[in-house]
Amino acid sequence: MQPLTIESISKWDAQAARLLYEHFYAALVNYALQFTKEPETSEDLVQDIFASLWERKITFASVPLMKAYLYNSVRNKCLNHLQRKVPTGTTITRFAHSDEAFSVTDDREQMFSEEVYRQLFQMIDQMPQRQREVFLMVMEGRKNKEIAEALHIAVETVRTNKKRSMTFLREHLDRDSMVLLLFLLLG
Repeated sequence: MQPLTIESISKWDAQAARLLYEHFYAALVNYALQFTKEPETSEDLVQDIFASLWERKITFASVPLMKAYLYNSVRNKCLNHLQRKVPTGTTITRFAHSDEAFSVTDDREQMFSEEVYRQLFQMIDQMPQRQREVFLMVMEGRKNKEIAEALHIAVETVRTNKKRSMTFLREHLDRDSMVLLLFLLLG
């Protein structure tokens, strides 16, 4: 995967679009999923943000500012989507201003969590296909038997792929990222 630089994104060419997708799409969809609980809706909302960026060709001073913009855009787009689903707004107001919206309270911790998601999904994309499929289902909270049935494989194959996935992540993520990942997986 090519490194992400603000210069490469500022060109707003096909390569910039590919870089944005490779570096952020999966993590942003997962972030949106925390709000919407709907995979297809989350994907649509993130795609809308990418399309808007492409049309407006926004320039950013740095990659961290761009990341903040992307995550804030996803959060706002999700809350707007939920607001339209619940016209009274009472649920959204409670959600947006409570600890239910974020499991962390400090902005730096939140950005750290989002960065871990981004790194995690970059690593997941590098896994062999079967390991990736199993690991993503594990992240959804599915049990070994459910995964085996969905993928038409043996439960032992699911266990093996889970172990291989975790080994791969341990080798490629730093210690702090692994700790946060375990908290995310264990709920």
